[in-house]
Amino acid sequence: MVQWFRFLKHNQPLDVYFFAVPYLSLNLMGYWPGRREERLPIRALVHFVILAIGVLTELHAGLRFLDQQQITLALETLCPAGTSAVTLLKMFLMLRYRSDLCDMWTRLRELLFEIQLERPEQRRIRLRHSVMAARINFWPLSTGFFTCTTYNLKPILMAVVLFLQQRGDQILWVTPFNMTMPPVLLRSPFFPATYIFIAYTGYVTIFMFGGCDGFYFEFCAHISALFEVLQAEIQAIFRPYKGDYFQILSNHYKSSYIFYFLDHLQLSPLQLYNLEQQLRGVIIKHNAIIDLTKFFRERYAIITLAHFVSAGMVIGFSMVNLLTVGTNGLGALLYVAYTIAALSQLLVYCYGGTLVAESSVELSRVTGSCPWHLLPPVQRRLVLLLILRSQRALTMAVPFFSPSLATFASILQTSGSIIALVKSFQ
Repeated sequence: MVQWFRFLKHNQPLDVYFFAVPYLSLNLMGYWPGRREERLPIRALVHFVILAIGVLTELHAGLRFLDQQQITLALETLCPAGTSAVTLLKMFLMLRYRSDLCDMWTRLRELLFEIQLERPEQRRIRLRHSVMAARINFWPLSTGFFTCTTYNLKPILMAVVLFLQQRGDQILWVTPFNMTMPPVLLRSPFFPATYIFIAYTGYVTIFMFGGCDGFYFEFCAHISALFEVLQAEIQAIFRPYKGDYFQILSNHYKSSYIFYFLDHLQLSPLQLYNLEQQLRGVIIKHNAIIDLTKFFRERYAIITLAHFVSAGMVIGFSMVNLLTVGTNGLGALLYVAYTIAALSQLLVYCYGGTLVAESSVELSRVTGSCPWHLLPPVQRRLVLLLILRSQRALTMAVPFFSPSLATFASILQTSGSIIALVKSFQ
């Protein structure tokens, strides 16, 4: 058990942090990406069927409460039902793109753990982003696990409180989530098994959310690390010529000619060849990173869009429920935990998109600050092409929006507007 959480410790090998949380969650559910020839684990199909039953029965219960005009119970039911429905969609898409995601993961690992001519600063960049990704991914998984546990323990805790108050005759045994189940399953001796089954559907949702969302953020964090590695590589390429650059500048200001132009670097044919090969290597890596990002973005487009739509609805429902229950301690704690979990999952997507966009644009700034204009025309043209392509931010855009911290701020602003609107009707 302790080995599973090694990524929370300091000074672990880089392999320990690499996709630690997504692997923990998805492998537990049986949805870790694999090659076409690899057999799908039986537990993956079992979890899919379990969650499908949970989604159908929960949606039926929520619609029934709406028909009976029990708005509070309907919202309380539809919140987890919407989350579970999106999770079921994620499970289907993870199976649909299982081999593609495996190829992507393998290619990303090859780019990230390339040890040829690796410099100490490049290894520090990789380690820093891997540790950050592992710890940030663990946060929404933890909040989701706490929220699900709160849901599952709520009926038991209420029964315990009534028993301690010697009001055992008022104990009403209910399931943790409102699901439409056959009456025979809600009576002895089947009720404990039904309770465990319904509670387990919640944990399937949490671990699939933690795995899918963590996979997305882990990818974004490592793409950002690869861009920073390219920045360090560019700086290392031009570092030997910094002294020559300042010497040329000194000669320029000492010259008595107004229209004196800076000289080119005096390099031997072998030096020019090595420099050109290094620049071509950087451009090839840059193109590979862009292609890999676009490949992943296409596979995750539906998942990202569905997640944002469902999370926005869940946050709105949770806010309304929170204002409805008022100061009811356990109910308020439940909806606060649910809102924090939903916001944490959104933050993972938005922060990941920001990391990719900012690091991709930063490459153009770092390259432009190097003395590339002193190179001969052939090598200068290579650098110009790199600058021009990296000036356009690489985003994780999906239809209608692009995940970023600006998008997250807009969501928070909209949530605040919903709270103000609901309060005005109270």
